[in-house]
Amino acid sequence: MSNRSDLRQIALLTVVLWTVDVALFFVPSAIAGAAPGAAATARIVLIGLGGIVLSGAVYATVCALAHWRPVARYIAVITVAIICGGLVAGSDLMFQEPLRLALSPSASPLSEQMLLIHGLTNWIGLAWIFGLAGLIFLLLQSNRMVRQRDHDLAAAHAAALQAQNAATAARLAALRYQLNPHFLFNTLNAVSSAVVNLRINEAETMLARLAEFLRITLAADPEAMVALEEELETLHAYLAIEGERFRERLGVRFICPPHLLHAQVPSFLLQPLVENSIKHAVARTTRTVTLRLEARQENDDLVIVVEDDGEAGASPAPQGGVGIRNVCQRLEALYGSRARVEAAALTSGYRVVITMPLQMQRDAAMAA
Repeated sequence: MSNRSDLRQIALLTVVLWTVDVALFFVPSAIAGAAPGAAATARIVLIGLGGIVLSGAVYATVCALAHWRPVARYIAVITVAIICGGLVAGSDLMFQEPLRLALSPSASPLSEQMLLIHGLTNWIGLAWIFGLAGLIFLLLQSNRMVRQRDHDLAAAHAAALQAQNAATAARLAALRYQLNPHFLFNTLNAVSSAVVNLRINEAETMLARLAEFLRITLAADPEAMVALEEELETLHAYLAIEGERFRERLGVRFICPPHLLHAQVPSFLLQPLVENSIKHAVARTTRTVTLRLEARQENDDLVIVVEDDGEAGASPAPQGGVGIRNVCQRLEALYGSRARVEAAALTSGYRVVITMPLQMQRDAAMAA
């Protein structure tokens, strides 16, 4: 359907087209220096008005056949242009000759042959003008359809992008909440054991640290990027709980240059890897296992190493386990091929190396 702006444009172009046609009729008389007679003037005005009115029929045809194939539309418009040209030419023959004789009594009537030639000439000329109007209407309609299609494509692209972003957010949230349920179970079991054995202070400490950790976990945005310093503080809260369970069996060593504390990382990215070390290294031995977490910069990348010195073969196979798969999937969703995770068993222990684009907190704030 046409809006008001389109209709105004069509009406203006139609009036201009037929005004130019009427003006051209007077050019020969103007060149010869003679003024056209009243009959001729009335005739050409009638043709102009008839052309303007019947151009509406051409435009209506263009609108009605908007969804036809192009060839069929052109044929239909040409047909309507020929019909409209014939109607105006026929009207001219019907009214203009009697009008000419009435206004010029001394004029000689035209022969039938002259009337036929005059009518055919008018028909062909008028059909061309109606055809030109139809072509203009088709071009305007095609331009409007292209604009509408571009608008629809842009809206569809925006909707698809929004849906993709929502799907990515849902995926990240799902991955974020794939924390090992054994952690909560083991912690509560340890609290229960401490209570049964009348280690009330130990139980209270573990419950307080568990409450603090759960507060941090539930308040965090699963889609957010946080400073590495904040991520390490969360790990400290988590490891404080595990330290109550394993005591001297768990050693922790964090290595991070001060300037990298402001590097941006996905929230709770490292916890699944630390949980792996707790589950597969610390929990399976009676000796002290040291968990080492190191952050360093390599060119434009942030490299984070999570490593333990547990028993050989005690950790999951490379690229295996829910924790490592979780990290890989989150980084892929966020960075694509710009991030990678390398996991390998050591002679004593297990190491996971994460490489991702380095983005400092101030750079992220400026980008926002």
